[in-house]
Formats: sequence, C-alpha cells, structure tokens
Amino acid sequence: MEIIKDFMSTPVLSVNADASVEEAAKEMEEKKVSCLLVKQNEESVGIITTSDLVKRVMAKGLDPKTTKVDSVMSKPLITINHYLTRSDANEMMQRKRIKHIAVTEGSNVLGILTPKDMMT
Repeated sequence: MEIIKDFMSTPVLSVNADASVEEAAKEMEEKKVSCLLVKQNEESVGIITTSDLVKRVMAKGLDPKTTKVDSVMSKPLITINHYLTRSDANEMMQRKRIKHIAVTEGSNVLGILTPKDMMT
C-alpha cells in the first residue's frame, strides 16, 4: 500500500509568523522549496507557499520587507494523517483545491506533501 509517509518531503522547514515575507521568500529560495510551515510560539498556524507570495503579495503591490507572513499565509493549516494513502491525499488536495498539505502523526507535523512528491 502506498502510504503518504513514504512520499512526503522532510524535514519540515518553517518560518515565524512575524517574519517578513521577504525573509520567507529568501528562505524558500535558499532551501529550494515551494512552501514553509508557519509557526507561532512553536505551534503550526499556517503555511506560506509560492502561490501566496504571487497572489497575496506581488499581485497586490505589498512591500515584502514590511508585510508579515501571518497576514498572507494560507490558514488554517490543512493536514492529513501519515498512514492514509496517496489516493486519499490526492482526493483531499483536489477537493480543497490546494497543492501543499501537512502530514501529521497526532499533533506533530512529520512532513509536507506536494504534487511533485505525489509523482515520485
């Protein structure tokens, strides 16, 4: 059986909710990832993706140096249990119209699943 845990990307990279969008974008570029988990007081509160940067920052003419991640991140964080199958994840991503989903075990985020991971 093809369970999600076997396909997800790890380690989970994150950014603080009060960081600037510019800081998040630089981290994404440096680490070559399309998203970062957003944390506030060690709690995962959302996710920021390249789509968020384009649609919620650039397209609206916001200043990436002064715009905070928590004002443009996708929230709430959508999660899926690590033991579910790739088809379960695909169905959820299509239904919710998302491209990134946090993979969890209990309340712990173990990884992130993207369309690229699904094709592996």
